[in-house]
Amino acid sequence: MKRKSKTQAQLKKELDKVFSLYIRTTHSDENGNNTCYTCGKAGTIKTMQCGHFVSRQYLATRWHLDNCRIQCAGCNIFGNGKPLDFEERLKKELGDEYVEEMKASRHQSLKLDRHWYQEQIEHYKKLLTPYP
Repeated sequence: MKRKSKTQAQLKKELDKVFSLYIRTTHSDENGNNTCYTCGKAGTIKTMQCGHFVSRQYLATRWHLDNCRIQCAGCNIFGNGKPLDFEERLKKELGDEYVEEMKASRHQSLKLDRHWYQEQIEHYKKLLTPYP
């Protein structure tokens, strides 16, 4: 029996999940501990979220590594991502010009197909898999 292919919407959701785990993992210590990028609250990979500086609605920056950092639910959801604090910290980390270019790039038009999503999912899964 042939398995039904995932829809593009299902692949997008799967990529969001694996990308979020990648961001939370790479910005944590070896024990999974981390702090919120915008308020400094301590947390873990399981308790924190993948916060986006430029809103997730913009596909051009949705999975951009420099657009995402760990945030607590208070900042990410209830504080709407704390965009001013996020921007201030990003500019210190990456430079004003780079952050402005990233903001401007959000309007790039992308044609993402199922193949692209599948490639990205596999890419981040490989990065998350410890070496044997």
